[in-house]
Amino acid sequence: MSHPTPVSRQDRIETLDVLRGFALLGILTMNIRGMAAPLSAYMYPAAVFEYSGASRLAYLFTNVVSDLKMMGLFSMLFGVSVLLYASKLTASGQPPRGLWFRRMAWLLGIGLVHAYFIWGGDILVPYALCGMLILWWARRLPAGALLAASIAALAIGAALTVAHGLGWEEISEAERAQEAAIMMPTPGQAREHVGWMLGPYTETVANYAPIVFLFQTVIFLTFFLWRCSGMMLLAMALYTWGFLDGRRATRTYVLTASVSLPIGLALCTYGTLELDRAGFALPERIILDLWNYTGAIFVSIGYAALIILAVKHGALNWRRTALAAVGQMALTNYLLHSIVASVLFLGWGFGLAGQFNYAEQLVIVVAIWAVQLALSPVWLAHYRFGPAEWLWRSLTYWQRQPLRREAQHSSSFDGAVA
Repeated sequence: MSHPTPVSRQDRIETLDVLRGFALLGILTMNIRGMAAPLSAYMYPAAVFEYSGASRLAYLFTNVVSDLKMMGLFSMLFGVSVLLYASKLTASGQPPRGLWFRRMAWLLGIGLVHAYFIWGGDILVPYALCGMLILWWARRLPAGALLAASIAALAIGAALTVAHGLGWEEISEAERAQEAAIMMPTPGQAREHVGWMLGPYTETVANYAPIVFLFQTVIFLTFFLWRCSGMMLLAMALYTWGFLDGRRATRTYVLTASVSLPIGLALCTYGTLELDRAGFALPERIILDLWNYTGAIFVSIGYAALIILAVKHGALNWRRTALAAVGQMALTNYLLHSIVASVLFLGWGFGLAGQFNYAEQLVIVVAIWAVQLALSPVWLAHYRFGPAEWLWRSLTYWQRQPLRREAQHSSSFDGAVA
């Protein structure tokens, strides 16, 4: 039986990579909904598919175990990245502020290209904006202040949701119709959205552009800014306390998982069943979504505790290396999810949009997992970064970076999206 030992700095970085890989793969269980079908099918299960049987169970299951939890964990790892990046000093002995903002600016550019030309459910744009607006300026706060800021940000997000739900009748009819077209489309609207996916590429881009713009403006300011930054600040506090990189005692992780997961999963299960009872209908679902909004915070922390515990005890075996490799190539693998899905489901590819229900989508997810878990370690055996990480790093430093493994080794967080 193996016993946990104090972790070295390299082990701590690998722990973060493993967490990032786990979160990145888990995110696909949610994103596939808006890739294999229109984005409206992400939120409204009756939009395209018959909501019954295995498809209904798959939708409810992923709602409980993945929705906001994997994005939350992924956001947490992105928050840690600013602390790691700021710990590297420039030649003048100062934190690399200019490099950080150039890094975020290029991430914003990559995200905009991804959102408008590959897949509209992009998360890179919100991350880049949070990185510029909040993370760098919060990096020197003590852990207690970071935790307080996290709670405040998450509370603001919840309060805005409550205000939106309670004020539904005060919103103009045109605004209600615009939101309903995404959150609760009619059968005719859903068929039209599938048609967008199956049409010529230029028409697909043009039809989705207004929705993407709405996500990156109104929805960013009312949801993503507060949710993402809240989870990022929480992670910065937990990392400062030595939790996220495995420096705490085993009993800390056992206790955290034992408390956080039951509480979080109970809240999320109740909220999901209430949503199911309400038919995921507007405006009822606006307030009901708060059960998952709250419970997901606990679940994300609980997942982190479980994964760190497994790493400390050597329980993952070869899966540790594979997950860490996926995590090191997080940006590449994230973009590959969208590219593969575009080839499979859009009209310029195989045109399979709307043909795989929620249960069948998970089979595709598992197949993509298997490929990325197998190929990511092989790639990193020969190269220092994934292709997207290499491009991002080269643009950040405005200098072509060595790619092949023979070159000088670099820490994994230099090229990771989170």
